[in-house]
Amino acid sequence: MKKWKYSLIFILIISLSIWVEPYKATGEVKPIEEVNRQLQGISQEEQETLEKLFILTQEIEEMEREEARITEEINDLIVEIDELDKSITKEEESYNSNLKIMEQLLISYQRGGPASYLDILLKAENLTSFIKSLNLIKDISRNTGELLATIEESKLILEERKQSLADSVAKLELKREELQEPIAERKRLVKEQENYLDSLSEEKELYQQHLDNVKLMWDNLKKLFSEIVDEYARIINEGHFTMEDLNLQFSFFSLKGSIHEDTFNRIMNDNSTLSRMVFSFGQGRVRIEVPDNSLVLYGYFELRDTSSLLFIPEEGTFYGMALETESINELFKDGPLLLDFEQVAGDLVTIDIKLKDVEVADGFISFSIGIGSLF
Repeated sequence: MKKWKYSLIFILIISLSIWVEPYKATGEVKPIEEVNRQLQGISQEEQETLEKLFILTQEIEEMEREEARITEEINDLIVEIDELDKSITKEEESYNSNLKIMEQLLISYQRGGPASYLDILLKAENLTSFIKSLNLIKDISRNTGELLATIEESKLILEERKQSLADSVAKLELKREELQEPIAERKRLVKEQENYLDSLSEEKELYQQHLDNVKLMWDNLKKLFSEIVDEYARIINEGHFTMEDLNLQFSFFSLKGSIHEDTFNRIMNDNSTLSRMVFSFGQGRVRIEVPDNSLVLYGYFELRDTSSLLFIPEEGTFYGMALETESINELFKDGPLLLDFEQVAGDLVTIDIKLKDVEVADGFISFSIGIGSLF
C-alpha cells in the first residue's frame, strides 16, 4: 500500500513538472515581448521626452565604463608597485650581502697589506710554486674586481627600480585624481536625470517605467548583438555564395563582381538562427537594421586588409532614439563586423585575393580583384 502511494506521488510530481515547464519558458520570454510592444506603442511626444532620458542613461553608462577602466588601471598599478617593492627588497639583500663580503676582504687586505702578497711570492720554493702563488694572487684580485663590479651594478639596478617605484606611485596618485572626475560626472548625470524625471510631475511614474523598459531592452540587445555579429561571421566563413550570387566576371588580370543587397540579405537570413539583420547599400553608405530589436546603424565600409572590408559605424538609433558614439562602440566591443571577400568566394576562386577597388552604390557592392593567375 505504501509502495503504491509513493508511486502515485512520484507520477503526480512528474506530471506537474511537465505541465508547469511550458509556462515557465513562456514566462521568461513574455516580459521582453511585452516591453517591446509597449515601447513600439509610445507616442511621438513620449518618445522625444524618453530620448532625453535615454541619452542621459547612455552618458551615465559611459562614465561608469570610464570609472571602471581607471579603477582597473589603478589596480594594475598597485600590483606593479607591490612587485617593484619585492624586487627592491631582493636587490637590497643582494647588495648588502655583497657589501659585507667586500668589507671582510678589505679587512683581510688591511691586516696583511701588499707586503703579504710579496712575502708569499718570495717564499716560493721553486718556479712551479711561484707561478701557482702568482695565479692565486691574480684570482684574488680578479674576484675582488668582479665583486666590486657586481656591487656597482646592483647599486645602479636598485636606484633604477626605486625611481621606477617612485614613478609608479606618482602615476597611481594621478590615476586616483583622474578617477574623481568620472565619479563626479556620473553623480551629476544621475542627479540631472532624477531632476528631469521629477519635472515631469504626475507623468514621472510613466516615464520611469518607459526608461526602465528601454534599459532592459538595451541590455538585452548588447548581449544579443555580439551573438548576431558572430553568427554573421560564421555564415560568411561557410561560403554560401554561388558564382551567380557574386556575378563574377573573369579576365587574365582581374576578377570583377558585385553583390546585390537582396542576395546578401537572403543568404544571411536563410542561414541565421538569430534575429534578422537587414543590410541596405547606398551611395558610399551602409545601413544595418535589426528589426526585431528596433536597432538601426549607419556607417561605411573601409578597406581593412587585402581581402576584407571593415564596417565603421557612424550613427544609429534604438527605438527611434539617437545612440551616442560610445554606445554604438559598446555594441562592437567583442569584435568588428567584417566582409571578407576571400571567405565570401570560398572554393569558387582558388587565388590569393587582393582587392583593388570596392564601390558601395545604390542596392549593391561592386568589387575588383587583382590576380596573378586563376585556379
